[in-house]
Amino acid sequence: MRIYEDLRVVQARLAVLQALAVVLVAALVVQFWNLQVVRARHFRDLAENNRSRLVTLAAPRGALLDRQGRVLVGNRPSFNVVLTPEHAPDLDRLVARLSAVLGVGEAAIRERLARRQPYRPVVVKTDATLADVAALDARRRELPEVSVEFVPLRSYPLASAAAHALGRVGEITERQLQLGEYKDLAPGSLVGQAGIESEYNREVMGKDGFRRVIVNSRGLEVAEAERQAPEDGPSLTLTIDASLQAAMEKAFEGRAGSAVALDPRTGEILAMASTPAYDPNEFTTGIDASLWASLATDPLTPLMNRVIQGTYSPGSTFKVIASTAALEEGVITPATTFFCPGYLAVYNTVFHCHNPRGHGLMDLRRAIANSCNVYFYQVGIRLEIGRLAKWAKLMGLGAPTGIDLPHEGSGLMPSPEWKMRLFKTPWYAGETVSVAIGQGQVSATPLQMARVVSVIANGGRLVRPHLVKSPAGGVEAPASLGIHPETIAAVKEGLRAVVAEGSGWRARLQTVEVCGKTGSAQVVSRSRLEKSPNAQALLPHGWFLAFAPADAPTIALAVIVEHGRSGGESAAPVARQILAHYFGLDRPPGPGDAGVTDTEAED
Repeated sequence: MRIYEDLRVVQARLAVLQALAVVLVAALVVQFWNLQVVRARHFRDLAENNRSRLVTLAAPRGALLDRQGRVLVGNRPSFNVVLTPEHAPDLDRLVARLSAVLGVGEAAIRERLARRQPYRPVVVKTDATLADVAALDARRRELPEVSVEFVPLRSYPLASAAAHALGRVGEITERQLQLGEYKDLAPGSLVGQAGIESEYNREVMGKDGFRRVIVNSRGLEVAEAERQAPEDGPSLTLTIDASLQAAMEKAFEGRAGSAVALDPRTGEILAMASTPAYDPNEFTTGIDASLWASLATDPLTPLMNRVIQGTYSPGSTFKVIASTAALEEGVITPATTFFCPGYLAVYNTVFHCHNPRGHGLMDLRRAIANSCNVYFYQVGIRLEIGRLAKWAKLMGLGAPTGIDLPHEGSGLMPSPEWKMRLFKTPWYAGETVSVAIGQGQVSATPLQMARVVSVIANGGRLVRPHLVKSPAGGVEAPASLGIHPETIAAVKEGLRAVVAEGSGWRARLQTVEVCGKTGSAQVVSRSRLEKSPNAQALLPHGWFLAFAPADAPTIALAVIVEHGRSGGESAAPVARQILAHYFGLDRPPGPGDAGVTDTEAED
């Protein structure tokens, strides 16, 4: 019995040993599978990176050219300092030494290292100086983990001119890395962050090349094993005219506002300026935090593209829409007259004309030329808000224009349905009176208003503004709005009179007939403006819409000068400079050119 019990104990112990042996063998098999199959690529890369290094050869982005083939955005040579962390036996010590040699903060280097990919070199300083390159070359044996790469850097020779249209590049963000369109890009890549650079980022990007170099045990390069040359990005031809762009920038002379000129027949943008602006060259190597903070918090908003994102009351420029709507809906004819005593009482509310003495008896032509508010109050009452809103939307208000730029604003064209949905209150007739002269809730971008005046210039077609000569998918043909030729002729005659004898006389050219419309967009009510201690900052914005030549227009434009008081006083002279350059005319208007000089008649 004793022998039998001892045998059972031995058998139990043998079973435990056998189980342990099976578990051990299974564990070894799993580990071998993990090392040789699952993690095979990792160890292969580790072994490969112990003897070789992959150096990226950055591809230049395609140049942005103006309509004449002149370079608007190009590339310049620069140097990047890169570090391969896996080759550093003491990374902390290396970071400290690099910081001292390059004059870069240790925290900035560590931040870049934290976002690295395994076995990929990390850029620790962009656009290094020749002194930096020389200092590293002198310490080549002491810092074998560090190398210098030649890279093309984006260059903006126009500096701040056309900055909002052309855009800027910058290092890819963490958010962008999560998006599908950037999935094949590595941290540190430069991508478009605004404007054309962003909208056509993929179209102008090249294909990076690489060098695979053999390194010794200290990480020093001893030979090149493989090379693939980078492929330059294709150039992109824009519709912008560099010469006209320069003239537009000069015309503003530091004033805040914006202007856009386009071909009313096709929608091609000829020039686009938004001031104040910024210099996109400051973004190409990573903008300084303090400079970014100052740009982002500047009350003049230099980062905003006022042409497509600035929304303003259109003021009297809206009378182009009101005139068209009234004629098309049959509530007036060009010969319809209303008397202007300087005010109009509507439902116990008195609405004033900008000329307190009144304009007297006005027909449509004279009402447009003198920008008579009372005439258009009467037009608004007869149209009512439904038909007025219908035509405003047909002519492009209340919706993006579809320009090939990101983050375009929509503006607002109010309607009874909009007010009920938002405020739960009905629409009142007095509100229509305000909207009829471009005040109240209606708002528009300068680009939308340039498109409005283009409708009159091109005979009733709504163009789609665009900046690239041949964008992907092309540009749809301008849509006919079905406006009668008689309506176009009547409105155009009024716009002709604005410049010939009305408030737009400052836009007059010597040999080219200009059609235009002035406007003033109220920022605050007149009573508040009169009481404000800082009245200058609350003055109305000055608008001017124009096209020329009158009978066969090839250019249309919208200009807004912020706090310029009136369009005739501030925006029309800016438009004249732009048009004078476009037509090759340089003579400034003299005293004999003065049409309306009474400031009460300015609008």
